[in-house]
Amino acid sequence: MKKIKGIIYDLDGTLVSTQKLHEDGWLYAGKKFDVSISKEMLLNQRGISNEKTSLMMLPSNKKNLAKKFIEAKVEYVNKNLKKITLFLSALKTIQQLTQKGYVVWICTSAHKNFVKAIKALKKIKEAENKIIWREMYNQEKPSPEGLNLTMKKMGLKNSRVYYIGDALSDYETSVKAGVKFIYFCPNIKAKDSRIPKSVPVISSHQEIFKLLE
Repeated sequence: MKKIKGIIYDLDGTLVSTQKLHEDGWLYAGKKFDVSISKEMLLNQRGISNEKTSLMMLPSNKKNLAKKFIEAKVEYVNKNLKKITLFLSALKTIQQLTQKGYVVWICTSAHKNFVKAIKALKKIKEAENKIIWREMYNQEKPSPEGLNLTMKKMGLKNSRVYYIGDALSDYETSVKAGVKFIYFCPNIKAKDSRIPKSVPVISSHQEIFKLLE
């Protein structure tokens, strides 16, 4: 096995605790437009765009409301940006990885304005100018386009990279990009059973060093 030289992190739900915020945002939009939001829908929206999520959640007779539905969700999220925090040990882990010589980047399906608005993310100086956001590529997950662009910027081949994400869409993207995947799941009891058991799981970012040994 070729030695790992780079680490690519997903953002939402992996480095920053936005999972509940996004879920609450969709529930808010659902209530506003009288749309029933199921637990399955909330699970499936992880890692995919607002546009794709709205079409998945809205019934056929309300798909014309997609734009306003998204605006309601975004409105809720923007009002609660202060609630976003870094996951425990995320900052320390990235600092240590950088010190050990690993190339660390972030690849997200979030838009630039959202990424820039996350104050907690500014603490990770090592990731400054090393973030690929949605406007930088055309096709969303599970297309490998975003990951491929990130690896190009890193100057590394897929065999030299780990991709860390928290959602099924992240895993599916890694498969299409030919990248080794690590499933970040801070609550092991809430693991997504659709992700193969053969995929390594970490509940704390510090656990990545065991996989790099």
